[in-house]
Amino acid sequence: MISNTSYDTVCRQWRSKINESHDFQVIRNDSVFRAGFSGASVFDSEFRKASHLKTVYMNRYAGMAVEEVFDGRTKYTPDGECFEITTPTDIRISPPDPDLVRKRILEDLTLVRGIGPVTAIGLRKKGHRTIHDLVSHRRFRNGAKECITRVLEGKPDEIVSFIERRHSPSHPLSVLASGIYGCNSYLFLDLETMGFFSRPVILFGIAALEDHRVIVRQFLVRDMEEELPALELTLQNLREKPVVISYNGKAFDIPYLISRSAFYGGMMDRPRHHIDLLHASRRNAGHLLQDCRLGTIEKHLLGISRSSDLPGSMVPEFYETYLQTGNPGPLVPIVEHNQKDVTSLAKLLFLFLTGEQE
Repeated sequence: MISNTSYDTVCRQWRSKINESHDFQVIRNDSVFRAGFSGASVFDSEFRKASHLKTVYMNRYAGMAVEEVFDGRTKYTPDGECFEITTPTDIRISPPDPDLVRKRILEDLTLVRGIGPVTAIGLRKKGHRTIHDLVSHRRFRNGAKECITRVLEGKPDEIVSFIERRHSPSHPLSVLASGIYGCNSYLFLDLETMGFFSRPVILFGIAALEDHRVIVRQFLVRDMEEELPALELTLQNLREKPVVISYNGKAFDIPYLISRSAFYGGMMDRPRHHIDLLHASRRNAGHLLQDCRLGTIEKHLLGISRSSDLPGSMVPEFYETYLQTGNPGPLVPIVEHNQKDVTSLAKLLFLFLTGEQE
């Protein structure tokens, strides 16, 4: 918690950031070539659709309050209040059995000390299909026994650390290892912000599994005073779950949360186990696609096409319209966009966990 004087200062700085112009370029004629040279870009067709969408929603929700538009409730914290939107989805997911995950991990011979990819190929040709098969091998039996003990008897954090000493965090085995934690251990995370680093977060989107069903919770910042309480509620949820799932979260979402926490004088610990599905998606399908944006990956791997979605780079513009007019209409596509992002994370993770990647 910070002092009232400091909080007032923070709020003034928050407002100054909101009033800054936002950096995105409209790509005329939907030129893919031109988009490749722009850091934050929106195709002309997307821009026109989004602008029309904003007008439609402003007309639809004119004169209404945020609390009338969304099915949610005000959440109170020692640092103030924000608005929580809870959305049960129809997405049901059955994570793999942790014992089966351990069994699949032990199929990777390169986890044994001294075995690289080439040696593993040679061992498989000789009939050594799993690490269990190496227990009788004169050279590798001690390493195999150690590996088996680590995987079968170790705690999830210990197993993940062991795997990531041999493989990169984007390796399929690193992603698969998250299945050991169990379905109640996952927290899916996606932020909507006012732009680049140092600008406020306006919507904190998280999701978890309850009875194998994806439940989305969003902490909406209705005005500048609500970013801190929304941040604290998000961090509380992060502390309660050992596995965080994001898309580009290692480069953006988690550093952003750390930065915003520091802005208010706090400290945030990094997640115990963080799966960034951008890296896993690049490894899986990056060579087949022109880019690895979440929307592109959704279409290629999940068969999802967003026909009337708000481009992420236009979120700040929509939010500013809400602040300037008090009309909650522009918040609706922001909330819906974030809900789609978070639920796609859940679908992608369990697509990878079932082993349907390359």
